[in-house]
Amino acid sequence: MGTSPKYTSLFLILRTFFFFSSYVHSQTSDSCTTPLTLQPQTPLPFDTTSLHCVTVWPSQGFILRYVQGAPNVWNFLLSAPNTNAYIAIGFSPNGNMVGSSALVGWIGADAIPVLQKYYLGGQSPNLVTLESPDQGLTISNSSMFPQSNQLYIAFQLITDTTPVPRLIYSVGPAGRLPSGPAYQLTQHRDQISTLLNYATGQNYFLSGLANQIKLM
Repeated sequence: MGTSPKYTSLFLILRTFFFFSSYVHSQTSDSCTTPLTLQPQTPLPFDTTSLHCVTVWPSQGFILRYVQGAPNVWNFLLSAPNTNAYIAIGFSPNGNMVGSSALVGWIGADAIPVLQKYYLGGQSPNLVTLESPDQGLTISNSSMFPQSNQLYIAFQLITDTTPVPRLIYSVGPAGRLPSGPAYQLTQHRDQISTLLNYATGQNYFLSGLANQIKLM
């Protein structure tokens, strides 16, 4: 008795997905299951020993570490594989890209790390514009740096309340990096919208490859 074509196709899709996930995992040197080890000269504005760790986008190897460092200060450290593309984290009022503020980082052609804050005013590149320090997110002590095959974005978010739980992440196309003075972003290669419970570390996918899957 032959195998149904429907189940054969499903098997091939699942096998491809797990192969891709395993490939991405093999390319990343960062993990929530191992201690965070950074070089002594790393420009971090806060201590990392008490950070909570969440794998927020498994298929792209995105890991978010965070902790409330003071009554109005939250410390964040985002890491992702260095694929010669920009990486981004955004804070969204409703889970959508439009209306969000985001931090975007990359390694420029001169090997100098670049970190910029953007307002995502629409889905076309000309509506994604740089924010001034007094617009959008109130960010302090931010830095962008590479280590091994990883990129890291470190920043402190100044807020009198718990940060919005709807976070968005994106990764740009390889080799198409922004340049000054406008630092115009190209359209992202992939993106995902998530819901983070800061108290428990539970992360929910709102859109993207793994829709409605909960991670512990």
